[in-house]
Amino acid sequence: MQLKRIEISGFRGIKRLSLSFDELTVLIGENAWGKSSLLDALDIALSPDATFHTFQFDDFHVDYSASHAKMSHLNIILHWQEDYPGEHKARRYKAFAPVWVKNRDQCRELLYQITSSVKEDKITTQRRFLNKHGEPIDCDDSEKLAKQLMVLHPIVRIRDARRLREHRPINGNGNGNSHNNGNIERRIGDNARIQRRLDNTCRRLMTKPGHVSQAEIKSSINALHTLVDHYFAFTPHYRSPNFDRAHFPERAQYAINPLEQLTEPETTKQSRLVLMGLLNAFIRARGPVELKRISRPIMIFEDPEGRLHPTILHQAWTFISKMPMQKMLTTNSPDLCSVVPLESVKKLIRKPNKTKVYSIVEHRLSRDEERRVTFHLRVHRPSALFARAWLLVEGETEVWLFNELARICGYNLAAEGVQIIEFAQSGLKPLIKVARHFGIEWHLVADGDMAGKKYADTVRNILGKEAERHRLTVLPKKDIEHFLFFNGFEPLFRELANIPMDSPVAPKKIIQRALKRQAKPDVALAMINFIEQENVENIPLLLRWILKRIVAMSRGQS
Repeated sequence: MQLKRIEISGFRGIKRLSLSFDELTVLIGENAWGKSSLLDALDIALSPDATFHTFQFDDFHVDYSASHAKMSHLNIILHWQEDYPGEHKARRYKAFAPVWVKNRDQCRELLYQITSSVKEDKITTQRRFLNKHGEPIDCDDSEKLAKQLMVLHPIVRIRDARRLREHRPINGNGNGNSHNNGNIERRIGDNARIQRRLDNTCRRLMTKPGHVSQAEIKSSINALHTLVDHYFAFTPHYRSPNFDRAHFPERAQYAINPLEQLTEPETTKQSRLVLMGLLNAFIRARGPVELKRISRPIMIFEDPEGRLHPTILHQAWTFISKMPMQKMLTTNSPDLCSVVPLESVKKLIRKPNKTKVYSIVEHRLSRDEERRVTFHLRVHRPSALFARAWLLVEGETEVWLFNELARICGYNLAAEGVQIIEFAQSGLKPLIKVARHFGIEWHLVADGDMAGKKYADTVRNILGKEAERHRLTVLPKKDIEHFLFFNGFEPLFRELANIPMDSPVAPKKIIQRALKRQAKPDVALAMINFIEQENVENIPLLLRWILKRIVAMSRGQS
């Protein structure tokens, strides 16, 4: 069974949010846009110690920026769905027979709701299961089933990579309670000893790496197998049949247990240390709770890039991605975001009335579009998905020019969340499609030649009811060089072409000779120097308007 969706209203930093989950869900978004509140809601609903959270007044949402009153009602709904038809008949799910709901595909679902309300300074909380109409199912065992759900699918939350090496003493009793069953106590004691052994190897790898023999590492890896087989339950895992693995390495397609990566001969000691640290972090993130063998935990990795070198981060990600369980990842790392499947990325953007979720899932790219976006955007501009707005330009000259013009006009485009993207090689349609479905504002600057007019027509065909001037600027000349030539830059082009001002040469030939004598980036930088030596007013009004427009669009998302 997998968690398919969560709906939240009135909880902490979230006024309203509906988010769907996949086997892997990667969350990106700016600070204060609700990521932590979302993970807190999951943590509360699926606590690994199977205890109910006592809601406090601080748990209720209040929008300080809008001076709204604190909300008096919060609601969290978890939508679960079986992985395959008939899974609900498995022994671990039999207790849920009274609360299963059939969906349109004849698969079974569970709808688990937590509501809490403030009335006369008192907080009351209810936990119940819902039918397909959203009405509570009459069931005397709702709270008992809610605890069983926590036992089966607990949230295990690893905060960031800085905690990979933290050491916390293990509670030998596992969950803090006395056990009458001697076998359980013995198993918990064995696990604690294995963890201490793992700690010792990790500590020695950090302090005296040369003193750790291959045999000791192998022994620790074997010990890890014992722990991981218990906590991770590595068994063949249901995967979506629609996921295309044609381009995956053969080993990645068929490897069931990611621990195999630790035993690969090419894996360095440093990499093994990080991977063992990840496992150690998982084991400790569950706290003093001894997860049951039937548990299928949901892993949450918060900002795993903290203090990890990009190479080590990619090695750690390779390991994490193979874990056969449902995983959620929050990251601010463009490098990490560029290697996860694009369909797994969900961008949270906070609006006045709700937190909106943007993704490409329901609007998949064709294979050619995905290739273009991956190469020209995710590989060469990995921070683009984190931007608030894209300024789409045709060539290299515009990239240099607009960045420097913005500086002269007093704008810091990086700080404003604006990314300038050259689209000529990647194609325009895939970029606009990605921008629209990830909630990224965009504006296109096209040349006035035939190619530019085709780009402009492409934009007009997808605008719908949007105003053209909001999305499109077509230069009144054939290209940016001709536009600038006729807007006060003729002396510069004549100087670059070594043609006197009084020589009657056609503008086209002057520009061609200037570009032939100088590389395009050099011409762009010469334009910037020309403006700085003269006056900011020498920047053509149209270009200043474009910069003002894209910055305003970006600020609208802040």
